[in-house]
Amino acid sequence: MRAMILGLISVGLICYGCGGGGGGPSDTAESLTADGWALFEQGKYDEAIEKFGEALELDDTYADAYNGLGWSYAKLDQLSDALSAFADCISNGMDTADPYAGQAPVYRDYDHANHFENAISAATMALSKDRRYVFSHETTFDWHDLMIILAQSYFGLSNYTSANTWVDSLGGTPADPESETFVSDLAAEIENLEDLYGD
Repeated sequence: MRAMILGLISVGLICYGCGGGGGGPSDTAESLTADGWALFEQGKYDEAIEKFGEALELDDTYADAYNGLGWSYAKLDQLSDALSAFADCISNGMDTADPYAGQAPVYRDYDHANHFENAISAATMALSKDRRYVFSHETTFDWHDLMIILAQSYFGLSNYTSANTWVDSLGGTPADPESETFVSDLAAEIENLEDLYGD
């Protein structure tokens, strides 16, 4: 009788390790990605990267794991790695605002040719997909930040008219184009808006 009970316990433990029916690589990648996002939300970006990497070892097409990598690398200022991860996220089928919203500040801060143009393209794409975007894993980053990035990037391109338009769209005080201090006034208002809304 004791041997039978021990045998049943052993079978039960083996079956417990098997998980429920219908599980597969994508389900496991999904679970690991969820763990990664939980670590991201705690500010443990290096550990999150490890989890997202584990997810991709099991399913290298799992777009949200690339999305998590992109945001985590961005938090660590590993901008080239972040851009690569966001590109993989998009190429693997993610069609939400998330990867584009993640790209926008990275492109803005990544000092290379056309980085302001790329930031404008990414922020515009994110807002076209969700006009009132809020990043679900860090709700302090939202559509206000994307609009600030647009104002900053147009300013960086010396397109002060477009930058001023985005200041107005954010509810800021547009600078007077006829003023001798137009450019410095515009820069100051963009900075004020970043202090008010920025992440």
